[in-house]
Amino acid sequence: MNTRHLKIAFLDRATLDMGDVDFSPIEEVGTLISADTTDPKITGELSAHAGDAEALIVNKVTISGGALETLPNVGHVAVIATGVNNVDLEAAHERGVAVSNVAGYARYSVPQHVFALMLDLAGRIRDYAADVDRGAWTTSPFFTLLRYPTFELAGKTIGLVGWGATAQATARIAEGFGMRVLVWNRRPVEAPPHRVVAFEKLLAESDVVSLHVPLAEGTRGLIGQSELARMKSTALLINVARGGIVDEPALITALESGEIAGAGLDVLEDEPPRKSPIPVRAARGDVNLIVTPHCAWSAVEARQRLVNEVAANLDAWRRGESRNRVV
Repeated sequence: MNTRHLKIAFLDRATLDMGDVDFSPIEEVGTLISADTTDPKITGELSAHAGDAEALIVNKVTISGGALETLPNVGHVAVIATGVNNVDLEAAHERGVAVSNVAGYARYSVPQHVFALMLDLAGRIRDYAADVDRGAWTTSPFFTLLRYPTFELAGKTIGLVGWGATAQATARIAEGFGMRVLVWNRRPVEAPPHRVVAFEKLLAESDVVSLHVPLAEGTRGLIGQSELARMKSTALLINVARGGIVDEPALITALESGEIAGAGLDVLEDEPPRKSPIPVRAARGDVNLIVTPHCAWSAVEARQRLVNEVAANLDAWRRGESRNRVV
């Protein structure tokens, strides 16, 4: 059994490490060198940061076929996330490079963030807090401020697009709020005690539509102009999945026209959003829109779970075993 001590390079450690995560599980598997960030577009930076590593850990660094050609020692790319769209899987397969990922690590933190967004939108918490900061409550003629329409979640319907770990955990929380749950999934599933329905029916009947699908050929632009038009004018859209699933210009139009009542987004198509108008509209406050910076996954427990799982993936690989392999 081959249990050699690996040479491991973490190419974008700053995307995960805030000084509160224990990396010793990975260090027990190999010698770990780390770079805060790595830009493969900068000549020589990828090779310099990877060195003679046998295994790479990447969060969002792009590992193309060309990159793999410049790193002949690399036999494993361990993605410290669920999505692997930043790795050329075909090129990895052709070169015999293993690729692994971590699924389900954010099964508690992401649903928690879903409800943080949902509760803020339903209760207009951010808007009312801003009013207090501006002194509007201090000058109120009576004990309260009544400026925004709010509603209870109890008795409302949440439609879950996807039925993976985060969607299932979101359903359990929704039950606690007294919500009805509808489910749509790209592949046939059963979701007792909840109803699995057609996509169009989910859009039409849901008071909240929450997205829990990966970004793939069949889900890019899944929520566009026609889908938003099918939703209730009182409905909320929550996206904690991937930005490309939602047509952002269509969403802005739907919010401006009152076609839907609000949206909470933790992901955008362009990250960081150098040119996206979405954060600007959220900051202006003229539509019921909240944007957070792709942080739904980032609870310390979830980040530690990522480290532990990557360590286990690398340990299995060095022993000649397969664990969480996508290639």
